Amino acid sequence: MKEKFSRLKKHINVSHETLEKLVIYFDLLNVWQKKMNLVSKNSLENAETRHFLDSAQLYIFCKNLNGNIIDFGTGAGFPGAVLSILGASKIFLVESNKKKCKFLTILKKETNSNFNIVNSRIENLDFLDPSLIVSRALTSTKNLLLFSIDHMLKSKKINSKKEAIKNLPNLLFLKGKTFKEELNDIPENLKIKFHTFPSITSAESRILLYSKNIL
Repeated sequence: MKEKFSRLKKHINVSHETLEKLVIYFDLLNVWQKKMNLVSKNSLENAETRHFLDSAQLYIFCKNLNGNIIDFGTGAGFPGAVLSILGASKIFLVESNKKKCKFLTILKKETNSNFNIVNSRIENLDFLDPSLIVSRALTSTKNLLLFSIDHMLKSKKINSKKEAIKNLPNLLFLKGKTFKEELNDIPENLKIKFHTFPSITSAESRILLYSKNIL
C-alpha cells in the first residue's frame, strides 16, 4: 500500500510516521465505504490522487499559518484530516452528517491526530475565529464565500456585512473545471481578489486563494 502513495511523496515531503497514518486512513476509508457513502465509488479506485494528493497539495498554503483552520463540509476528512496528519494544527472539521462524524472520530483515534470534529451545519456553527477557511467539493465558490461572510458576522467584533467582508480570513477552495464560471457568478458587491493556482491532480482544476497573510 505504501507504494500507492508514491505520487504524493514526489510532491510532498512526508515522514515514515506520516505515511503510516495515511495508509491507516486509506484502509479505514475502504472499510467504512462499505457501510456508508463516504466518497464516490468511482473515485475510490484512484483515491491516492483524487482524495489524498488533491487534499495534500493545499498543505503548502497553511503549514506555517497560525490560528484556527475551518474545513467546511469535510465529509470523509478531505482536505482537513489530511492537512492535520501532514502537520497543520488547530483544524476544525465541520460535518453535519453524524455517521461521517463517527468515521472521523475513529480516524482521529486510529491515526492519533489532533483535529477537532464539529457535528454541525455550517450555518449553525458557533464562531471559531478562523485564520483560514478551506473547502473541497462542497458547493459553489459564491456559496462558500457567503458561508464565510455569515460566519464572520457571528463575531462580536463585527456589526455589518461590509465589515465581515473586510475582515474575511484567508480562504482556500479546491475547484473543478467550472472555476471561471463560478468566479464570474460572484455578485459585484461580494467581489474579492482570488489568486488561482494550478492543481497537480487535474489540468482543468484550480486552487482558489484569497490571502491576507499567506502570500
